[in-house]
Amino acid sequence: MQNVILIGLGYHARRIYFPVLQELQKKNIIGQIFIVDLRSQKEVIENYLYEKKSKNVEILFLDKPLNNKLSENLEKDLNLIVKKRKIKGVIITTEPLAHMVYAKWATKNRLSVLMDKPISTHEWIISNEKYGKQLIADYNELVKMYQEAKKDNPQMVFAIMAQRRFHNLFRKMKEAVKEVYEYTNCPITSIQSFHGDGQWRFPTEIIEQIAHPYNQGYGVCSHSGYHFFDIVSLLMEGSDKKPDEMEIVSSFSTPNDFINQYTFDDYRKNIKSFDKYNKYSEKEFIKRAKNFGEIDSFNNFIFKKDGRVMTLASINLCHNGFSQRSWATAERRDLYKGNGRVRHESHYILQGPFQAISYFSYQSKEVDPNLQENLFDVGGEYHADIYIFRNSTFNPKWKCVEKFQVKDLIKRKMKDKSRGHQEDARREVILGFVDNLQTGNQKIAKQSDLIQYERSVKMMSLAYQSAARRRKGLNPLVKIKI
Repeated sequence: MQNVILIGLGYHARRIYFPVLQELQKKNIIGQIFIVDLRSQKEVIENYLYEKKSKNVEILFLDKPLNNKLSENLEKDLNLIVKKRKIKGVIITTEPLAHMVYAKWATKNRLSVLMDKPISTHEWIISNEKYGKQLIADYNELVKMYQEAKKDNPQMVFAIMAQRRFHNLFRKMKEAVKEVYEYTNCPITSIQSFHGDGQWRFPTEIIEQIAHPYNQGYGVCSHSGYHFFDIVSLLMEGSDKKPDEMEIVSSFSTPNDFINQYTFDDYRKNIKSFDKYNKYSEKEFIKRAKNFGEIDSFNNFIFKKDGRVMTLASINLCHNGFSQRSWATAERRDLYKGNGRVRHESHYILQGPFQAISYFSYQSKEVDPNLQENLFDVGGEYHADIYIFRNSTFNPKWKCVEKFQVKDLIKRKMKDKSRGHQEDARREVILGFVDNLQTGNQKIAKQSDLIQYERSVKMMSLAYQSAARRRKGLNPLVKIKI
């Protein structure tokens, strides 16, 4: 059995990581789980572990977040746990400001790592171009450390929880792109990606909420948004003519824009108990939220080779989108997949005149394990379909249209509040990581390895650089060699 360190037991880890690790404990694959989290979360964590009837779990509580440097005492404690319990792997699922410090510690100790996205972010990155550039420096530093560590421990892996890489519908899309590219030599000429997660946050929550926050100067690009920088990069690899330059212009909307779209008076008119829970005047909100992170982010990319356009891409990310919330307070609500959150996702991919691929995943209700009917239909919890259109007059062996549904391509494993087709893909990532700990198998690294994320890190970096320049009244066009 393998012992493992789980750094962070927040909403995401409680919904995904811990249930899978507990499942593996029952199969005698995982032994002890060592949890590291903040003392302020002690009651929440202990109640959760009690409800889960957890066994063989130890917890190390910290008095405060350590986002820049581990304390000497914590590093000694972690090193002792690694040595005493023969730890081979670490799962990092903290909020992203802390990713780098734990990733560097684990890599320095030659431990396999599974880490949540994004690889890094920084406070007030929305308004400081320097911090946007730092994302690339962070990545390069970590890659260098990882490559050095693998010389001593060739069996270690450094995987990112980018679960769409393990999702069979996205595999199907990448295979379709590759097949047409190999026949025609035509790359992806344009791709449009959209994600809306229906998080309607009320003004007080925008100021105070620490789960996927805005109040530290970063937002949707550092939350769910990184997945879409990554999936655009991944799909392009199926037909990659190796672009050597990337350009971007980004447009962000922020909390102070949001309360002009839907004002305090609008809340009062439509949410009768708004003032009961609201703590801030509109004037105070505007002052406090001046440099808060992005709620929505629309990003237009150009990928060039030798000065010529190869691929046009748009990645549009919305926290402010269709929701099923109507209540005035988020107290005692699940802030990860509850509180009225509803996911909408789409991708439209063109390979010139030869192929079009459409992906749609549209939910209509908040996740509810009690719902069992029409799960795979439009609006259902598991809805996800692909339509592939091909130029069958150009190649008569091609079908002019094909439809693929998620229900035909996945095996449902996750249950209750943890269920979902994206969640089943996450489970596959965790199983692959644990397989590495058991056997040294490098299979997971073929699909998710730190060195594969250079382009998506640069895409996220440029999005923030462009937005920061726009805020200063500078030209928002940003270019970089790739």
